[in-house]
Amino acid sequence: MNHLKDFHPRSFDIASNESDLQYFTKHSVPPMLDQGGYKAIEALYHTLIQESDTILDLMCGSDSHMPNEVPCENLIGIDLNPQALKENTALTRKITQDINDKPELPLKDSSVDYICMCCVFEYLRHPFTTLEECLRVLKPGGRIIISFTSRFLPLRATALWQALENQDRQGLIKLLLTRTGFTDCDQGEVHPPEDQTVWKDPIYSVVARK
Repeated sequence: MNHLKDFHPRSFDIASNESDLQYFTKHSVPPMLDQGGYKAIEALYHTLIQESDTILDLMCGSDSHMPNEVPCENLIGIDLNPQALKENTALTRKITQDINDKPELPLKDSSVDYICMCCVFEYLRHPFTTLEECLRVLKPGGRIIISFTSRFLPLRATALWQALENQDRQGLIKLLLTRTGFTDCDQGEVHPPEDQTVWKDPIYSVVARK
C-alpha cells in the first residue's frame, strides 16, 4: 500500500543538512514545554497509564514526563543521544537509536501497552515506517499517545509540519495513524488560563488504539 499517496514528495524533508546525531549532540536545544505544559502532559499520562503497564517513550530525551503518582515498573526509552538517556532517571531500560536513521524498533511484537511521543512527531522523516513499527510492538488494544505544542525547531521539523496550523497538525497525525492501521483516534487540546505566568503554550494531543 502506498501510504504516501496525496503527499508532496518533499513533505517530510527538513531544512538542515546535519544528521540528527550531529545536530542534537552539538547544539543546545531549548525546552519545548513550559512548566504548565509539562504538568499538562503529566496529567494526560496520569489519566491513561497504569503502574503495571509497559511503556515505550519514543525519542524520549532526558525527561519522560511521567507523573510521580504512577511509578512506572517498565519504562523503555529510545533516543539517539546517550547523554540524554543517562539523565533520564525514570527509564528502566535505555536504548540508543536514531529513529529517523533506523526506524525498526528493537522490541518484540505485541510487547508494550503504551507508546508515548511528546514534542517529537514533527521531526519524523519516515512517519509511516515509524508508525508501522509502533503498531507492531503494541499489544492488541494498546494505545499510542502523541502530544505537541506550537514550539518546534525550525531546522529539524518537517516541511509539512511547518506549513500547518496546530489543529491541522492534529488532523495530519490522525490521517497518518489511520492509514497505518490504528483505530479509535481521539484528539484533545488544553489551553492555559489567561492569568497564568508559567503556562503560555496550549497542549495538543492525539491518542489512538491498536
